[in-house]
Amino acid sequence: MKFKLQRIGIVGIATAVSLLTASCTSDKLSQCANIIKVVNQTVIDTKTTTESGTKGDLPTIEKLVSTFDKAAKDLSAVNVTDEKLKTYQSQFLTMYQGATDINQQLVASIKERKSTKVHEGLRKSRNIFSPERDLATGLTQYCKATEK
Repeated sequence: MKFKLQRIGIVGIATAVSLLTASCTSDKLSQCANIIKVVNQTVIDTKTTTESGTKGDLPTIEKLVSTFDKAAKDLSAVNVTDEKLKTYQSQFLTMYQGATDINQQLVASIKERKSTKVHEGLRKSRNIFSPERDLATGLTQYCKATEK
């Protein structure tokens, strides 16, 4: 009787552990999906805004300001508990917030007709997005590993 009770206890603990593991994996997958959704939407919105080129026109740059600002807000709203995902979230947030700031500076420089500041802003804009590909690849690989 005692042996049977222990076996039931062990089976119960094993079941609870497997459910917790599945729950953690599911939670991590959900967090991955939410981050990837924001990142993908930002890429789509940016491509839509710039598909005919920017050519330094104010309406396009102002639209980019709102796109990156929205992306930063949306990404901040994603609840992330996984430490590795928090790192990815933070790095994308830094990039989006930096892009918002740089594009706001570009708008001001264009309005003030300060060409050297415009060129400086464009250079900074290119630099802020240089890690984007590596971040997206790393996030995708981490999330795919979670699925397995």
